[in-house]
Amino acid sequence: MKLFSTLIGILGILATLVPAPANAQQAFDLRPGLTKAEFAEFTAELGSILRFRQLGDTTTLGKGHADLSVQFGNMPTENRDLGRSISFPRIVARFGTSDRVDVGAWGGIEPDANYGMAGIDTKIALLRQGPARPVSVSIRPSFTSLIGPSEVWAANASIDVSVSRAFGAVSPYAGVATTASLALERSADVDFDPATADGSLAYAGLSYAWRALNVSAELEKGRRVSYAFRIGTRF
Repeated sequence: MKLFSTLIGILGILATLVPAPANAQQAFDLRPGLTKAEFAEFTAELGSILRFRQLGDTTTLGKGHADLSVQFGNMPTENRDLGRSISFPRIVARFGTSDRVDVGAWGGIEPDANYGMAGIDTKIALLRQGPARPVSVSIRPSFTSLIGPSEVWAANASIDVSVSRAFGAVSPYAGVATTASLALERSADVDFDPATADGSLAYAGLSYAWRALNVSAELEKGRRVSYAFRIGTRF
């Protein structure tokens, strides 16, 4: 219990003390001169930011077990309506509903702006590593919505397929995903139809577990190359 309490304290401190870079503090107020093409590009870039990343190997938690973590990362952009990058902590909670299925939720608020995000996912184990199977395989649908801004609403849906292999406490993993994004403008300054964007991406990462502590680091190649890491506890 002492280790568990210590880990929870660390998570809370990290979530409140790690600031977002100054160039990430955006208000998502659409410019009066925004064009239809720029709004479409805005949708694609924002979809990449909203995506609920895996940040862990393919193994499920097991029925009745839970995972609580904080995710950090950097998503570079080239869209002037989004800034150079967006980076702020996200809290992630996951619960094992069966031995092969986890459900999860995540969210975060940019403290110096007017937006945040919230999402859900489900991880389903297709194959488990064992004497006859060298790797584990999972599929993971996810959905995330932008929350807060009055001038625009956006969401991203993704389906990940990933593979991992455990070597003791270390589990390298890799995966691919297909994504789709939607944005609706609600600004008095512009008048656009809803914009959509889709794409695919690949990622690779490394997960390490020690007692109740679990950490992961991941590199993703989609519209941009980005990185992220997380620290959490399982119980």
